[in-house]
Amino acid sequence: MATEHFRRFKDISVSERILNTVFLLTIGLGYLAALFNLYYTHQGLDGKAGLSIEDVVISYHGSNDRTRLGTAITGIMKSNLKYLSDQDVILEWINSGAEEPGYNEKIAPILNRDCIICHNPSVNPSLPDLTHYAGVAEVAHAGGATIPRLVRISHIHLFGIAFILFFIGKNFYLMRYSSGG
Repeated sequence: MATEHFRRFKDISVSERILNTVFLLTIGLGYLAALFNLYYTHQGLDGKAGLSIEDVVISYHGSNDRTRLGTAITGIMKSNLKYLSDQDVILEWINSGAEEPGYNEKIAPILNRDCIICHNPSVNPSLPDLTHYAGVAEVAHAGGATIPRLVRISHIHLFGIAFILFFIGKNFYLMRYSSGG
């Protein structure tokens, strides 16, 4: 019977142990930061305290009675508005049908002043494009994101999680546990 030759955690150098340990700690801290971010940015959108699946759905997809733009300016993006009264102007525009004439007259100046710095496809293509009416209309009408967009977001997250799990699993694979003294 041939002996198995596996490289175990106990057999690697001190520098590799440090590298693997720091990697695991960094992944763990990143995971905790992601959980805090998820809670901070999405909790309470359904009108109830705490984080629920409905909060995440409203944030990424909108709902039948809330738009993504309305949710953002009353939530996480509220502090980016230079004047709090602009929130009421945008919400009134959304509630009146989010039509292009009102956008050109009242909404575009607010968005150009407060939002375009980040919500511009040349700066951040993953954020909604608020540089023109068509992009704003996508997030200003009830229903929010399309199914293909949700699939794309899910794909990116699942790919990242698989990558992380592979490296964590690889580290545990290198470890050997003894069952007693």
